[in-house]
Amino acid sequence: MLKTNWKNRTKSVIFDAFATEYDFAATLQSQNDFFIKNLSSSKGTALDIGCGSGILAWELAKYYDRVVAVDLSAKMLDIARQKRSSPNIEYIQMDASHLKVDSQFDLIVSDSTFHHFPNLPATLSLIKKLLNEQGKIVFLDNVSEVETPATISYIVGAARDFMPDCSKYGFRNASRLLKFRLSPSWLKHLASDRYLSEGRFKKMYGRCFPGCYFVRLDCFMGVIWENL
Repeated sequence: MLKTNWKNRTKSVIFDAFATEYDFAATLQSQNDFFIKNLSSSKGTALDIGCGSGILAWELAKYYDRVVAVDLSAKMLDIARQKRSSPNIEYIQMDASHLKVDSQFDLIVSDSTFHHFPNLPATLSLIKKLLNEQGKIVFLDNVSEVETPATISYIVGAARDFMPDCSKYGFRNASRLLKFRLSPSWLKHLASDRYLSEGRFKKMYGRCFPGCYFVRLDCFMGVIWENL
């Protein structure tokens, strides 16, 4: 039985503002391969923290008997239920920095979520307790030597990536992606992000998950740890 935590529910409004376009962008730029290559040996239960519009949860449901997917944004979860519903996926609105579940999991994943948490070490310790023996943790999050990059850097980056995106996704999709990246709601959201440097990231996660290993993927850092 899962217990919904409504604390800080108003934060979801920030994500609700760009949920539809975020889903479009995240679908184009899916990072599911990193997670699918690192699944746990047992395929009973999986937990997706900060599931957004359900892109990763939907993929995990092909491999696991049960997937629990939590997110703060009601609008993101509405999209997930409409587009990526499955009998073995349970979508729950919850503030993951105050995660309250009474289940244990064989796999716990999170994609680009943890930089939002005000007390990350406490959250990681809480998550660790939810992992079954022989279970696996697979996280991916942004890293940056600048804690909060200037807005202009995102604008320049969006313009720089437009032509490569045209080659990858076609002109129409690339144009829509550019419009999203330059939207006021998305830029406002980015201005509130707080990233760890690579060194601080490895120190913090390594302290909580001794023996974990790290994978650098462009501006992201992956963490993989097994509860042996």
